[in-house]
Amino acid sequence: MELSRQQIRTIMYYEFRNKLNVTKWHQKICESLGINTVSYETVKVWFQKLKEGNFDIEDEPRSGRPIEVDCEKLKQIIDQDRNVSTQIALELDVCQKTIVNTLKCINVMFKFNHWVPHKLTAEDKLKRKAACLALLRDQRKDKILDRIVTCHEKWVYHNNTSHKGGWSAPGKSAGSDARQALTNKTVLLCIWWDCRRIIYKEYLKS
Repeated sequence: MELSRQQIRTIMYYEFRNKLNVTKWHQKICESLGINTVSYETVKVWFQKLKEGNFDIEDEPRSGRPIEVDCEKLKQIIDQDRNVSTQIALELDVCQKTIVNTLKCINVMFKFNHWVPHKLTAEDKLKRKAACLALLRDQRKDKILDRIVTCHEKWVYHNNTSHKGGWSAPGKSAGSDARQALTNKTVLLCIWWDCRRIIYKEYLKS
């Protein structure tokens, strides 16, 4: 369980009452609560405050921008326009870092937009929908997509070494073939297929 700053300061006040020096004070807190609970510099600052008689564990009011943001209001702004961040800081009168930290707390993260070929108008979308429906209708009627043959070419590494085998009596081991690494020699693979199977393939030498 992660302790709040006020809880950590209460523990520091308790250790201060035990009249320990700063080094032992910090060491004892880290041994009890974890090495990353509080830094040595923070312990040193609070040790000095307590030594001066200031036992208030709350943060002192500071001038400047507020450090907290209304999460509900922030969600409403993001829902209206997800591409703003600096404008939010100006609108809510807080710093940019506060906005980013608050967005992380409410599980909102920055994501880049997905690239699309081009922006479609409403008319373009209707045309694409009509074309898709026509293809589906023709497929159900005449199976036109089943008659489409596709071809592709690709340079591939080619190794014609075969894996040999043979008959042997029980208890006797089979022969062995040395595994060969891929060669740097490539061939051009040309392959044709339809919706059911590969129709034809051919290797062309470079």
